[in-house]
Amino acid sequence: KPTTKPTSKPPSTEAFKTSALRSEPISASSNTSTQVTKRSSEKPTTTPTLQPSAKPNVMLTQTQNGTYFLSSSLSGTNDLPLNPHAENIPPKRFMEWDMLSDIDQSYAVDKLEYSQNTWNNPGSNSVEEWSFHDLYDSEVEGALGLGLDSEAWDCHINHYYGYWWSELVEKGIDRYYSVLGWDEDKWDNGTSPAETEGMEW
Repeated sequence: KPTTKPTSKPPSTEAFKTSALRSEPISASSNTSTQVTKRSSEKPTTTPTLQPSAKPNVMLTQTQNGTYFLSSSLSGTNDLPLNPHAENIPPKRFMEWDMLSDIDQSYAVDKLEYSQNTWNNPGSNSVEEWSFHDLYDSEVEGALGLGLDSEAWDCHINHYYGYWWSELVEKGIDRYYSVLGWDEDKWDNGTSPAETEGMEW
């Protein structure tokens, strides 16, 4: 998550690209979803080492107006409608680099400054820290060229980390982050991360 967020979109000039606004690197110790972690080299044990917790009984229910809800036996108060944008997974973004066409690779490199390494490791390119409406025109062109409109970018690439909490509320996304332990103070001010941040599945 960026340490600062722009109050308005800066002019689309390369001068701003090298400013502190866009070039501030994320600290390796920062607790963000964009941090890439290495897989453990240790082999898994053949038997579980910890007693598993109770598995929730999750049900998918459709209402009369076509809205879907998830309900869990472990969290009766957390019945949430599914985020429709989460189900529309952009196929190109999650292809391996070598599977992309030359045109798609050109969009990724020339417009969004991806490399083969950053493409194959989602979250490692700094452009992913920015919501769609904060992208430069050339970056928007690259995103659209790869089939990533504003909803797909913000959900699957930025994961809404470029939003202020009030924007999450406006889009109805805050409810999902609230369940994970986030609130306005933690989200906007970075006072402390939600307890679920950094947890394995």
